[in-house]
Amino acid sequence: MRRYPYTDSTEIIKYEPKIKKESKLKKFIPCLMSAVLASVITAGAVGVGGYYFLKDNAAPAIVESQSGSIESGASTLVSYNGKNVMTVNEIAKKLGPSCVGIINKAKVQPQKYYDPFSGRYYYYQNPADGDMVEQGSGSGIIISEDGYIVTNQHVIADATEIVVILNTGTEYKATLVGADERSDLAVLKIDAPGLTAATLGDSSAVEVGDLAVAIGNPLGQELAGTVTSGVISAVNRKMTVDNRSYNLIQTDAAINPGNSGGALVNQYGEVIGINSIKMSQEGVEGIGFAIAISEAKPIIDDLMNEGYVSGRTLIGITATESRNGLTVYSVTQGSGAEQAGIREGDLIVKADGKVVNTVDALNEIKETKSPGEYITLTIIRNGELTDVQVQLHEDIPQNNG
Repeated sequence: MRRYPYTDSTEIIKYEPKIKKESKLKKFIPCLMSAVLASVITAGAVGVGGYYFLKDNAAPAIVESQSGSIESGASTLVSYNGKNVMTVNEIAKKLGPSCVGIINKAKVQPQKYYDPFSGRYYYYQNPADGDMVEQGSGSGIIISEDGYIVTNQHVIADATEIVVILNTGTEYKATLVGADERSDLAVLKIDAPGLTAATLGDSSAVEVGDLAVAIGNPLGQELAGTVTSGVISAVNRKMTVDNRSYNLIQTDAAINPGNSGGALVNQYGEVIGINSIKMSQEGVEGIGFAIAISEAKPIIDDLMNEGYVSGRTLIGITATESRNGLTVYSVTQGSGAEQAGIREGDLIVKADGKVVNTVDALNEIKETKSPGEYITLTIIRNGELTDVQVQLHEDIPQNNG
């Protein structure tokens, strides 16, 4: 049996990642672009996603909507629940200025190789030592006029420098305000005038079959601002990728590497999701996923205000899964686990009286509690069963003090 890590601290042990799923579909990839096409492809016209609209030179129309309101106009046909239903063309024009490209840059590190003839190690550097090189790219969404931008954490992971490119082509160096690996969200800040913020919608109101429009930079900046349309294929998809669980919106609007962090938009021109994952498997098309914006909003607010997600609890252990429980691999110094006397090699078999032999099982119990509260861990040490009361601390990333 493979053994995978569990950690609720910022000190983690690197293991081979695991993808859990309930179907036979096999491979998920984050939509992060690490290489761009060498030529520019001109995009064709896009459809309207099932909504009929009048041509610009057509006579004005009056249409009664399901909500009972009456709207007059040539391009917008329907008003529903007090909101104008937009065409894909209108959505693209409205959201275009709010969607940005993000370049992840890092300093080149010297490479080491062994010369068997001399028996010595040599270092070589190409390009020059310390140069910034692009190691990936993605998309982002402007969420405030004063320059806050939301994207995926994996888009900016390990970046030494982050560059934001507006739809005008203007580039700005960005400051990382906060990033959360667990939710795969990050917030950036740029100092730029006259920004257009996107309107964030309510993803809990999304229904299967609704129009879905994806805006982002598939395959890099040369295809920046690409618009694709489709429908909402499913809601509340529970996915576990690299030992992290997500509640996602599924869409058949084309999402490709480079779309990560970009906008998934509803028929009203509101952002309902942050494009994050696509399914990559031979013979599989039109299966992409976005983080639901209503679930992302509280995390985004915390990242903007605190630099991290507040209120999360920390036991302070690194552990591996086994059939019999969770074996403690390490204990974080100063944590509640250390203060309670948890040691390396302890086997955790229960939490608050419930059997735990998986990471998810322990997390489900731990995440019902607040910092300062206690969790009872039942452990086996030297063949003896013992209950240990562990006070949960707040999980504050190290770089946030």
